[in-house]
Amino acid sequence: GLPLILSVSAHTGKERLAACLGVTVQEAARFLESFLQKYKKIKDFAQAAITQCHQTGYVASIMGRRRPLPRIRARDQKLRAQAERQAVNFVVQGSAADLCKMAMIHIFVAVATSPTLTARLVAQIHDELLFEVEDSQIPEFAALVRGTMESLQHVPALELQLQVPLKVSLSAGRSWGHLVPLQEAPGPRPSPRPAESPSNRLATAGPLVSTYP
Repeated sequence: GLPLILSVSAHTGKERLAACLGVTVQEAARFLESFLQKYKKIKDFAQAAITQCHQTGYVASIMGRRRPLPRIRARDQKLRAQAERQAVNFVVQGSAADLCKMAMIHIFVAVATSPTLTARLVAQIHDELLFEVEDSQIPEFAALVRGTMESLQHVPALELQLQVPLKVSLSAGRSWGHLVPLQEAPGPRPSPRPAESPSNRLATAGPLVSTYP
């Protein structure tokens, strides 16, 4: 599951994984061994990030943002191990943040130049984006969001070519606490478009959430 993947990618040990999963250390060790046997390149990836950090003193995200980690060369083994975990974690989560921010910019530009869309970004929660969208615009906007976020697998201008597809899940509902997968959501209901301010127009909207699963 997700805790196992995060533990491996963040270079944590079997003791911490055991506490996270609520299992014994021996069971956690077996999970880790089985996972790394099936996905052998993950260990190579983590070691490459750690090696680069030892050599340069920093790691970089997929878009080149750097995080200095001076403790990677500390004499204290605990401080050094912490920096190694942070190195792997930053490459993974920092790169995910890069992609999410790029998606937000592209979606904002598309909405700003659209003659029909009035959706508004309400919040970013990790790799999840929360929008406020008028009911009548949900199909068009959902297609825009999915297409934009998934297209970031290939960005020629940045020489970005990801081998793993970026899959996006969409949910919609009248409130953040009552979202359902978009394909199961009720169809858009016709609603009047107020002629007043944008805030009035958004008052008739419901949230739509997109996320990289």
